[in-house]
Amino acid sequence: MHRGKRLLALVVGVLLVFTFILPAWAQAEGKKLFVTGNQLPDSDQDWERDRDQERDRDCEMDQDCDRDQNRDQERERDQERLNLHQNGSVAEHVYRGVANALLHVQNPVARAALTAVLEGESVAEAVYKARAELPSWQDAGEIAGVAEQLKNALAADTTLDVTGKLQLNKHIAEMYFKAGHFQNAQELLEAILAQQPADEDAYQQLDEICAAAGELQVKVFAKGKGLSFDVAPRIENGRVMIPVRALAEALGAEVKYDNGEVIIQLDDVTIRLVINSNVAEVDGAAVNLDVAARVEDGRTLVPLRFVSEKFKARVNYYGKSHLVAVQEI
Repeated sequence: MHRGKRLLALVVGVLLVFTFILPAWAQAEGKKLFVTGNQLPDSDQDWERDRDQERDRDCEMDQDCDRDQNRDQERERDQERLNLHQNGSVAEHVYRGVANALLHVQNPVARAALTAVLEGESVAEAVYKARAELPSWQDAGEIAGVAEQLKNALAADTTLDVTGKLQLNKHIAEMYFKAGHFQNAQELLEAILAQQPADEDAYQQLDEICAAAGELQVKVFAKGKGLSFDVAPRIENGRVMIPVRALAEALGAEVKYDNGEVIIQLDDVTIRLVINSNVAEVDGAAVNLDVAARVEDGRTLVPLRFVSEKFKARVNYYGKSHLVAVQEI
């Protein structure tokens, strides 16, 4: 009997222990599982929050994430154009150069001009589009880059005649000039004059470019080609003095020396100049000179306009850079 009571008391004690201890243990285990399975530690929560804040700040700095996406999409389209096969009016290497340039150009009119080349449209129309933008186009690097690609495309274009290409190249020279690439503009205009010696607009452009570049020494073009001298021409008393042999050879004349006289002959016209004398002789008739012929550093300098005009050539003087053009009439 007493044993049964003790057993009953033991069972009741065990039940009481499980009643109070088991719930507390379960609650503790539940918290542990919750922390390890579904909730980040405080330090990880802070990291995630910092990451989100940093992403938000990046978008705020860009001010317009959509704009960046659009820009990336535009670049992708440009890259696709680069990978296309070109069957238009320009050569493949020119096409690839234009496509590459397009990847770096933002000006909308310039982009339109380059795109026109890629799509096989008229290179002439592309040049006119780009030139029309010059007054408001300020990015010198873009202007020079577009000018270079249009120049190459124009050279490769087989649909234009020589006259049309020369006119368009003058417009491209304007672009180089606006970009401050004076040498490129000058070389382009000199190439134009070599083919079209009477192009008055090209001489005026070249005069402005040389002046802007600080090239203020006397420059002489005869029949569209620039002359080289071992003794530089100069201006004296308002007259351009030039080494006689360089001028005579450019005009196709012959030069001789006889007892202190310089004899220049072309066809049926003969000019005699006496060194240091203000009196010359043309076909036997005496003519007064503003500046006498003279010798300097072993070269005989003669008045350019006087000699040229006596041989029926036209002389134009451009004062911004002291450029002189001697042309056949």
